[in-house]
Amino acid sequence: MLGVLVTGGTGTAYAANGGTLRLGGSNSATATTTLTNTNGTALKVVSKADKPPISVGSNSTKVPYFNADKLDGKDSTAFQPTLASTLTFENVTLATGWGYGSGNCSPDPGPQVAKTAEGIVYMKGSVCYSDGGTALMFTLPAAYIPANRVFVPVFQDGGYVGSITITTTGGVIANDAPNSPGSAGRFTSLTGVTYALPN
Repeated sequence: MLGVLVTGGTGTAYAANGGTLRLGGSNSATATTTLTNTNGTALKVVSKADKPPISVGSNSTKVPYFNADKLDGKDSTAFQPTLASTLTFENVTLATGWGYGSGNCSPDPGPQVAKTAEGIVYMKGSVCYSDGGTALMFTLPAAYIPANRVFVPVFQDGGYVGSITITTTGGVIANDAPNSPGSAGRFTSLTGVTYALPN
């Protein structure tokens, strides 16, 4: 069995293969070190309360089967996204001149909104002009109003991509596709629109 080699003057020790593990110093080997306990936990690492019990230095390679029970005190289920299909949607009241489900509109339901507990807002449905109408399609209930203006691309009549603007007063404004004047009024889909509310 090889012994422990201590370098002069530094207090640094290197445990060669088959040697003794040096506590409080550096150890080195050219083969894997295995610790086995047939009666229970093989290794317990305890450190000062404000210090991590283990460090892997600068090596960022993933360790197979090294499972963490929690991340920042949260279980993995806390990071699973909440699907829009599980939310409770509510209707919004359309501004004068806007409609849905007939005329130029698709048979989609009218615009609805919902939000997750984390403040992610979802929209669905579609709108179109029923009788003239201004750019303001509807005003959101207070619980869905963002702190800053939000711009979201949306599909419009003919497959063109226009946008909607969600204002800080809750107004949802239709913007025509740049190369298709009037596309917003002919048909605007809101399905898939999402934005985050302030924390």
